[in-house]
Amino acid sequence: MNDSMKKPLEEDDPMQMKAQMVAGDPHLMLDCLIEEFARMGWDASQIIKIFENPVFLASHGLTKRFGHKTILDRIVQTLERCGVFHFKIIEQKPV
Repeated sequence: MNDSMKKPLEEDDPMQMKAQMVAGDPHLMLDCLIEEFARMGWDASQIIKIFENPVFLASHGLTKRFGHKTILDRIVQTLERCGVFHFKIIEQKPV
């Protein structure tokens, strides 16, 4: 372990991750987040949990902004538009 890894964390550490608001279209952000989870194979019931959980600041912030019903409606609309990516792994036995 090098010396930089032993350094104690400082309260104003510039490398510490902090959430902050950024300019942009929140509707587009909402659609992009939903579509990203759908492309990972998540269905509506899995996606809505991310938007309900305050640990996930971006998605939960969108729920606080738009309301639960609007988020759920947008999830359904987005999944109808792009679907949910499904895949199956088939393992072949060695010959």
